[in-house]
Amino acid sequence: MKDLYLSELRRFRWTVLAAGIANLLLIVFLNRIGDLLQSSYFHGLLLLIAMVAGLVLAIFQVGSYRKPSQWTWLIHRPLSTPRIFGALALSATTMLSLLIFLPMLIVLVGVDMLTTRVVDLHHYVSLVHVLAFSLMAWMAGTHACISRSRFAIAVLFAPLLLALHMVSVFVLLLPVSLTLGWLAWITLKSFRANRDAPIHGGGTLILTALPLQIGMFLLCIAIVRFLMISGGILLGTDPLNTDYPPKGGLIETERSEPSEEFVLGLAGSDEPRAESWRSQMPLLEPVSFGPWLKRFPVRHQFSNLSLPSSWYDKERNIFWSFSHDRMQFIGRNPESGVAQGVFGMNGVGDDTPFTSVPVVAEHGDLLTTNELYGIDKQNQSLSKRFELNKGETFTALPQREFGRLMLLTNQRLIVLREDRKAAATIAPLLSDWEVKLPGGAQHLTSVSVVELMDGWLVSFVYGNGMRQIGFSQFPVIAPPWQQVVHIDAEGNAKATVKRDINPDFPAMQRSYWWLSPALEVLTTLPEVALDKGLTWPMKVMIMPTAKSQWVAAALLILISMAVAWWWLRGSRIPASRQWVWIASCAVIGLPALLSMFLLEPRERKV
Repeated sequence: MKDLYLSELRRFRWTVLAAGIANLLLIVFLNRIGDLLQSSYFHGLLLLIAMVAGLVLAIFQVGSYRKPSQWTWLIHRPLSTPRIFGALALSATTMLSLLIFLPMLIVLVGVDMLTTRVVDLHHYVSLVHVLAFSLMAWMAGTHACISRSRFAIAVLFAPLLLALHMVSVFVLLLPVSLTLGWLAWITLKSFRANRDAPIHGGGTLILTALPLQIGMFLLCIAIVRFLMISGGILLGTDPLNTDYPPKGGLIETERSEPSEEFVLGLAGSDEPRAESWRSQMPLLEPVSFGPWLKRFPVRHQFSNLSLPSSWYDKERNIFWSFSHDRMQFIGRNPESGVAQGVFGMNGVGDDTPFTSVPVVAEHGDLLTTNELYGIDKQNQSLSKRFELNKGETFTALPQREFGRLMLLTNQRLIVLREDRKAAATIAPLLSDWEVKLPGGAQHLTSVSVVELMDGWLVSFVYGNGMRQIGFSQFPVIAPPWQQVVHIDAEGNAKATVKRDINPDFPAMQRSYWWLSPALEVLTTLPEVALDKGLTWPMKVMIMPTAKSQWVAAALLILISMAVAWWWLRGSRIPASRQWVWIASCAVIGLPALLSMFLLEPRERKV
């Protein structure tokens, strides 16, 4: 084992050395032009480099043994198969550590020891995760190189879905460790003399098939989406590819100006003043915003969100960056690099830590999940301006419109005005009016507000259930609708009209639950179970409301079972194993059928 390990290192020593130096220079260069540790793209860039490096290494290292003669030479060494795999995996770990982990560690230690920039413990732990994902890519590439089909590379999607989440690096250790061990096991079991032989053992078969089925599920979604969109464009029925959006649809509402949105909403109102309000809209200037603050940062998060947790005091030339270890802002002079102390809950020099990671907005606003603070740069202090009720969370950054401060939460829209008569640098906030969200925060897409002569109008638009978190989409079939609320001069709210909106797309195109209900639930579970700082919780869609989804899912499962039975009958596969595959098709559906084609050799009985 030692000789094989050393021989693998000798094969790639100069390539790894050159690539490691190039990676080190790239990271140093990027860190010189910006503070990488405070950027939102840093860990994404590292992950991309690490996973590509792991995949390329697997192709060149293990792929070189793919030829039958080379494979026979490797597998028939006087070593057991696990020791052969162990030598290759250990050499890959060593090379990826030199190529990926060591350059990042050198730069991180240098920044920590030689500068006053903020370096926290989670930055060091993140390097371990980056190395782990690089090894996952190597495992997936190795598994694909020695499997019956190179489509087995689809197992790479499993760690991305199940382990790559913007949560605390310490919480992430469990899913990353489990996923890495999972891929290591199925890769180990793929090291066998006859690579075309069926996988031995029911447990190993299930563990090998499931990540492949997750990859096939994502592939099916991509193909079906492409076919539906391209088919709609060819037929001229795609609502996003027409000169004008369909009348009465969600696309028309979302594309309209705020004033046009009010006109659409008030069209069917029985309110006597509705027609007058509609005629005034071209003369008014409504504003529109929405619950676009999807989540707050969590402590020791794997990567930074595209939300600022720092600010610059131009008058004193101090840049304040938030430290997750100390839960305080750390100041430094960006020109000289000299440390400028700490900024706690009570201002400069105070050691009181924040209870959660704050978000810094414009105009000196600082938000936690349920508290709004004002940064007093003149006195270098922090003033609490507003506190939400228990269980209430901000879903948007503060909006300053119509001389007022508007706060959108997961329960209500709050409109405040500043007390200009108060002798304070940060003016206290006085309540003007508020209105409850008619349908809660679930599926709310936008809020439009306009000031009238006799009060206010607020339009709430609820979408069709599509929710975007990072690069992932989680659709839930929901009927879109709009409600317009009037607030009189005394702050009393009254709903004037509720309008149903056409969803524009059929239910089959709004959600792909029907392709595999079980995998749809499985891939959503991490979003529900892990604390990602979401401003309103994720829910698992066990059963959609659209009957067409049920019918399509049932038909697809029945077709998958029938095709699996036809494909397996008359083969040499044992009857018990055949029933495992048929049962898998009954639970998973089409992805299980596709994985069976890739994993199970079809040998007919003679």
